Amino acid sequence: MIGGSVDAGVVGAAALIVGSSGTVGALLVPAAARRGAVLVAAVALLVATASSAAPEGVRTGAVYGAIGLLAAAALGPGAPSAPRGRAIVGLTAVSFAVALATTVVGYPEAVGLTVRVGALAVGAAWCVLRASPTDLRVLGAGVVVIASLEVALGLVEFATGDPVPWGRRHRDVNDYVLVNTLLPGGLERVQGTLGHPITYGVVLCTAFVVTVAAGRRVPLPARVLVASALMVGMLLSGSRSVVLAAILAVAVLVVAASEGRGAVRAAAALLGVGVAVVVFVDELGVASDRFVSSGSYENRAGTIGSVPRLLGRPLLEVVFGSGVGTVERLYDEGLFPQDGFWVLDNQLVTTLATQGVLGVALSVAVLVIALATRDPLARALCAVFVGMLVTFDYVFWPSMTVLASGAAALAGRPPDPGPGPNLDLDPPGSAP
Repeated sequence: MIGGSVDAGVVGAAALIVGSSGTVGALLVPAAARRGAVLVAAVALLVATASSAAPEGVRTGAVYGAIGLLAAAALGPGAPSAPRGRAIVGLTAVSFAVALATTVVGYPEAVGLTVRVGALAVGAAWCVLRASPTDLRVLGAGVVVIASLEVALGLVEFATGDPVPWGRRHRDVNDYVLVNTLLPGGLERVQGTLGHPITYGVVLCTAFVVTVAAGRRVPLPARVLVASALMVGMLLSGSRSVVLAAILAVAVLVVAASEGRGAVRAAAALLGVGVAVVVFVDELGVASDRFVSSGSYENRAGTIGSVPRLLGRPLLEVVFGSGVGTVERLYDEGLFPQDGFWVLDNQLVTTLATQGVLGVALSVAVLVIALATRDPLARALCAVFVGMLVTFDYVFWPSMTVLASGAAALAGRPPDPGPGPNLDLDPPGSAP
């Protein structure tokens, strides 16, 4: 989350980032890949500085730098856009415009945050929509490289107990420790430069899906090695939600590859269920009581239980919400669980609270349109973020909203010629 006023130093730093990146890009990157390279730079900026332990000026400067990079990438001619893609970008813009209007009335202090995250979401969606096939291959490779670096940093963090390079925001011995329940030993969950295990896991999951769907010019041993490293990183994050999202995405890819063969579709479904049972066997077996009584489960169940109270507010708040940044106020009003854990961990409920039924309808419309794509990779990437909707509030994390909006826009592109998916690391139709 990025808030507060912006000083001249931050704006100057952002301008320097954009200017230097643009100059280097113009000199070194071929024109056909320039937009993709700028998109990679924007994602890298947001991922590298996401931790709340990073200095506020660094985080704010990175957000403005990413906005500037996306604005630069949006300039110039691009690939033709399809009606589905224009609808996705348009609905995304309308969603943030409605959120902005509500926030102006309900919580003006969050207007800047809403504008910045909205600019990132719309900018990322538009740039992906207009990107060339070469741009998309560069973007896919860049995301995989960024995630691989995060795995390396995660291994260092696992060994030392301290995230690199920002450390932890809170170091008091009495602070709550996020324990990794996917691995034995009561280990602390890894968060990388992102400052949260779930956002860390989502970045790795996105790259994992791209790697699994990569074309045949990427040697199979390399794909297996990278995918295995990313799986290790996801396990170190300790997020069940991320692991399940990865399983769901792979199932989507397998079903798409089956080309309608019912037996393969059934096998993919059974595989997904089987892996989920293996991964979560303790929750399904004798330790199910521990799972149900865990703070995570109770909090998320309580969050869903708050929906009737949210729908019982005055009509205008039900329709438009109370504005971005008002969740704390709604906790004070008793609309959310009073268990001392002031995090909703459910994007749909957060949207209902702050942007109302209209905000939820716009968000769902974007996802429905995106999931209608015939591009297997785009659908699998969208499935990751659909799976995270009910376990994490990710829209106002800058790095998450750029990845989610990019995935939705990828689904809105017209089909590329050749058998490969839109973000394939292989050129469409290339020979093995």
